[in-house]
Amino acid sequence: MAYSPAPGRFQKPFHQGRISFQMSYTVKHFASHLHDGCGNAAQRLHLALCRSGVESKLCFNTGEPLDDTMIPAFQNRRFFWRNMEAGANLLQRRREAKGGVSVSPRWVRRTHIQACGDMPSVVNLHWMLKWIDLPSFFNSLPPGLPVVWSIHDLIPITGGCPQTMGCERFTQECGNCPQLKAPHPHDASHKYFQIKQNIFRRANLHFVGNSEWTTSQIRRSALGKVAKSITTIHLGIDPQMFRPVPKLTAKAALGISGDKFVIGFACLNLDDEGKGGRLLVEALRSFEPKNIVFLLLGSGKVPLALSGIETISLGSLGTSRLQCIFYSALDVLAMPSRVETFGLVALEAMACETPVVAFSAGGLTDVVADGETGLMEPEIGSVAGLVRMLHWMWDQPAERVAMGIAARQRAIAKFSDRLMARRYRDLYNDLM
Repeated sequence: MAYSPAPGRFQKPFHQGRISFQMSYTVKHFASHLHDGCGNAAQRLHLALCRSGVESKLCFNTGEPLDDTMIPAFQNRRFFWRNMEAGANLLQRRREAKGGVSVSPRWVRRTHIQACGDMPSVVNLHWMLKWIDLPSFFNSLPPGLPVVWSIHDLIPITGGCPQTMGCERFTQECGNCPQLKAPHPHDASHKYFQIKQNIFRRANLHFVGNSEWTTSQIRRSALGKVAKSITTIHLGIDPQMFRPVPKLTAKAALGISGDKFVIGFACLNLDDEGKGGRLLVEALRSFEPKNIVFLLLGSGKVPLALSGIETISLGSLGTSRLQCIFYSALDVLAMPSRVETFGLVALEAMACETPVVAFSAGGLTDVVADGETGLMEPEIGSVAGLVRMLHWMWDQPAERVAMGIAARQRAIAKFSDRLMARRYRDLYNDLM
C-alpha cells in the first residue's frame, strides 16, 4: 500500500481532469549535531523551508535549538546509555587503523521514528550516525514513506568511511578496508556495507549530493545503485546573514593594521590533516613575515609551528555576525583541503566578498570559479601551487578586490538558501 502523507501547512496542487486537488505534507529532518558543518547545513535547509511555508521539523541529538521547530530526540542522558555509547565509540576506535575512520550503521539502542511525534510525509536524513540505529529506524518507517538522505560525507554510501582515500571497494562491495587495523574480506566494513544494502533495498530511498562530485561518488557506489533516485542540490546560505563588513572596519575590530595582508584558514578542527593546515603553513614561509597576518577560525591549532609570522586564533565563533567579521577581515581565504564534498567555508567567505584559493578537490570546483571568484590549483597537495596562488593575491590587490565582489554575486545567484529550499521542495513534490 502506498504511503499516505500526513496533513500539514505546505500544499502541493495537482490536477485530475478539470478538478483541482490539494495534497498537504510535512517534512521531518534528522541531524545528530547542530554545531558542526553538517549540522549547520541541516539547520539552514530546515529554516529556509520554514520561511518558504513548509511545515518542517528538525530532530537532533546535541546542540542549542533556535526555536521550537528543532526537537531533541534519542538523547542518551541516563548513566547506563552514556556508558554504552562510550564503550561503542571505544570499540570502533580500536578497530580503526591510524588515521582511519569506520562508522557502524548500528548504535547502542533501537531508535524508532514513532518516538519523534507525528509521522511526517517525507523524512530528510542528514549526518545521523553514532546517534540513529539504522536497522531499527528504517524498520519503523511506514512502507513507501519517502526518505531523502542529504549526503554530507560518504559514510552512507560506503562501508563506514567518510572519505575513501583512493579506495575503490565501495563501488562493488566493501571489505579488506585500509582504514581498519585488521582488514580482511569479511571485516567490519563488509558487514556494515551489507547491513546498509539490506536496509536500502527495502526503502523508498532518494540520495541528494551536495555537489556534482558528491553525486558522482553516489552513482559510483554499489549502495547508490539501490536508491530510487539520485539528485544534486547545492548547499545554500542566507546572504543577509553572511554579508561583507568593510574590510578596514573588520580588521580594526580584530586589532589588525589595515595595511597588513591577512590570510585566513577555517575549519572545525584546525589540526585535521585532511584540511591541509600543514601545507598552508609551509606555503606561508615564503612570505616576508612582517607584512602578513595568519588568521585562524576553529578549535585546536595547525600541526606545524609558524615562527616570525603574526598568528591570531579566534577559536570557534558561534554566530554568523562574528563569523562575518572574520571573513571580511581576510584578504584571501586559503582552503587547501585534499577532499571536500562541498566547501561551505569557501561559500561563507565568498558571501563576505573574500576570494578563495583552494585545490581543485571535490565539491570546491562547484563553489569557486577559478580566475573569477578565486584561484584553483589542479595539483592537489601542491605547496608550490599554494605559494603561487597566495603570491598572486598579494601582488594583485585590484584584481583581488574584483574577485571578492564577483564572489558575493556568485554566492547570491547560485547558492542562496532560498534556491536550495526551492529545489528541495521540487524534489519532495516529485516524491509525493
